[in-house]
Amino acid sequence: MKRSRILAVLLLLQLVIDMNKYNFLTLAVLLSLFSQTQGGVLHQGKCRQVFGNDEVRVICLHVNFKRLPSKVFPGNTTDLRVHFSNLSSISSDDLKIFSQLRHLSLTRNQLQTLPADLLEGLCNLYVLDLTGNKLKALHWRVFGLSPIVELTLADNLLSELHADCLPENSSLQRLDLASNRFARLPVAFLQRLGNLQSLDLKNNQLEELTPGALVSLSKLEALYLENNRLKSLDPSVFIGNPNLQQVFLSGNRLEILPAGLFLQQKELVFLDLRNNSLLNLPTGMLGGRFHAVLSGNPWHCDSGLAYLWHWLRLNGKRIFHDDNITCQTPKHMKGRNISEIAATELGIKENNSLLGNNDC
Repeated sequence: MKRSRILAVLLLLQLVIDMNKYNFLTLAVLLSLFSQTQGGVLHQGKCRQVFGNDEVRVICLHVNFKRLPSKVFPGNTTDLRVHFSNLSSISSDDLKIFSQLRHLSLTRNQLQTLPADLLEGLCNLYVLDLTGNKLKALHWRVFGLSPIVELTLADNLLSELHADCLPENSSLQRLDLASNRFARLPVAFLQRLGNLQSLDLKNNQLEELTPGALVSLSKLEALYLENNRLKSLDPSVFIGNPNLQQVFLSGNRLEILPAGLFLQQKELVFLDLRNNSLLNLPTGMLGGRFHAVLSGNPWHCDSGLAYLWHWLRLNGKRIFHDDNITCQTPKHMKGRNISEIAATELGIKENNSLLGNNDC
C-alpha cells in the first residue's frame, strides 16, 4: 500500500476513535470512498474529504447516489458538495446530523421537490446551491429555517416563488435565478430581500419589469437581466436602487430607453446594452461616470443620434467592443463606426451641449 494510503487509513481510524460514533460497517464504507482518491486529486465517480483547521469538506462528484448516505460522512462536516450525481430526493433526516454545515451544494442532480423542513436544525448554513436540478415549485417556507446569505437556484424549471419561501427581512445577499422560466418578477418574494446585493435573472422569459418590483432592494449592487424578452423599461423601475453599480441588459428586445432611467444611480460603473433593438439613446442616458457596452444594436445614424455620437467622441475609453458600434441604417451608412463619422454627415453640430449635466 502506498504511503499516502496508509496515512489516509490511519487518519480515518483516528477519526473513528475520536468521534466514537461510527461502527465497523461505516468505517468500511469510508475507507472504500476514500481509497478511490489518490494524492488528494478528485476523480470522476469518487468522494473525498478535506480536513482543515476549522472545516471538514466532503466532495462527491459523479457518484451514483439515489439518497444521500449521510451516516458515511463526518457529523462535523462544514461543507458538503454532491455534484453530477443522481439524487432524486432529500429529506431533513439526511441533513440533520450536519449541525455545523455552512455550505451545501447539490448541483446537477435530479431533485424535483424539496420538503418544507429540509433545512431544519441547520442554523449555520449560509450558502445553498441547487443549480441544475428539476425544481418546478418550492414549498412556502423551505428556506426560512436557516440564515442563508447566498442562494443559487439557477438552471431549474421555476416560474414563480412564494413570498414566504424566505422570512421577512431575510439575510439573503445573493440570489441566482438564472436559466429558469420566469415570465414576470416574483414581486412579493423580492419585497422581503432588503439585504440583497446581487440578483441574477438572466436567461428567463421576462417581458417586463413590473413597476415597483425592485423598490425594496435598496442595497442592490448588481442586476443581471441578460437574454430575456424585455422591450421597454418603466422610467421608475430603478428608483429604489440607488446603490446599483452594474446593470446587464444585453440580449433583450429593447427599442427605446426612457430619459432619466439611471438618474439616481450615482454609483453605477457598468452598463451592458449589447444586442438589443436600440436606434438611439436619449440625452443624458450614459453620463460620464461609467463604462458601457453598446455593440450589436441597429443604430440609426442621423441627427437623432447626436447624443450618442458626442458621448462616444468624449468617452472612448469607457467603451468595450467599440469597433462594433456601427450604423445599421440608413443604407448608405450601414457598417460605419459611429465615432468616426463626421458631424456634418449626421447633420449635427459638433459641440457638447447634448451631453447633459452628468458628464465629467
